[in-house]
Amino acid sequence: MIFGSAAIGALGSFATHSILPALSSIRADLHSDIGVTQLIVSLSLLSLGVGQLFVAPLSDRFGRRPVILTGLVLYVLASIAAASSKHIGWLIGARALQAFGCGASISVARATLMDYFGPTRAATGIAYTATAILLVPMFAPTLGGYMAQYLGWRWIFVICALLGAAVLIFNWVRIAETHPRDTVKGLRPRSLRSYRTLLISPDYLAYVGFGTFMMSAMYTVITGAPYVVIDVMHLAPSTYGKLFIIPALGSFSGFFLAARIGRRFGAVRLMGVGLSIGLTSAILMAVLVLLHVWQPLVIFLPAMGLGFSNALATPGSTSSAIATHPHIAGAASGLLGFTQLALAAAGTQLVAHLADRTPVPFVLTVLAQVLIAAAIYLYIRKRRENPSPSPEYDGSETVAL
Repeated sequence: MIFGSAAIGALGSFATHSILPALSSIRADLHSDIGVTQLIVSLSLLSLGVGQLFVAPLSDRFGRRPVILTGLVLYVLASIAAASSKHIGWLIGARALQAFGCGASISVARATLMDYFGPTRAATGIAYTATAILLVPMFAPTLGGYMAQYLGWRWIFVICALLGAAVLIFNWVRIAETHPRDTVKGLRPRSLRSYRTLLISPDYLAYVGFGTFMMSAMYTVITGAPYVVIDVMHLAPSTYGKLFIIPALGSFSGFFLAARIGRRFGAVRLMGVGLSIGLTSAILMAVLVLLHVWQPLVIFLPAMGLGFSNALATPGSTSSAIATHPHIAGAASGLLGFTQLALAAAGTQLVAHLADRTPVPFVLTVLAQVLIAAAIYLYIRKRRENPSPSPEYDGSETVAL
């Protein structure tokens, strides 16, 4: 179960990370500018979230397996379309469809972990899955950089299609249904009721908000660093790809540690530790850049701390958010994924819009997102000290995480 979920998540991770070093090549080849080219990243993140928001609840109605397989088929077909794109608009559209299919599959795969492990063990399952997913950024940017530099950026999407086909076949053969088909009629009203329930749940919104801003800060690093390092600091795409292993190692180490100590420390405590490390890293990066120390390691070493902190903090916030309403885990997972990726897309596009040939807008955006996460964390701690549980959820599952 974990391997199948990790493979699906790895597809999205590979597509996102491998294309980043190639953005400059795409911009030159398809005669675009930075704002339009960055839509390849920001719209795909938004589409990844939309796929989770609108498709994930279908798994509560029809079961997890058919939704996962349909999303993987769309991923493969869209990858082929992206590889053959002759215009930047077609490439952006194909990349968005690729992300939509992957987003639907990722969100439902996350819900299968909740089905399989239960709310008290889901954080550990998510962390182990994320550990496997975080292996991908250790080689994807390097591979993407070398392909963009020596073979052409289209080969990145060819590899995406081949990997997607392999994961599709594996899950077709091995994936098991973890959620019984719901025979209740009227899917759309039920989905809307599920989202309405989640949107008026203070506990759910708090955990989602914290995880969203922590993850968005890391996505801003992932998607903004190529512009800062390649265009502003004038490094080659292949060099960027090799340096990206630094923050990837931080994320991998954090998820591995979270998987080992998550249940012993508890979700909220681990969230606090991760937040402290992330805030320190974001402040360090911002201070050094404002002092005009513009070197690649000024970006990548604090990014390592941000990756580590995000990996510690987000599994607990994710499982805690879904555990507030386990009876609608698919909808809870879908809304969570959409919120995280929509904000990440906004942050990505904001950095591109503010681009002024300096790293300053980039680092200030990252710092602002971590500061907002800190404010939400204080709210979560206050709620735990003065609980006012709803009839649907008493908060006990979160404490056990």
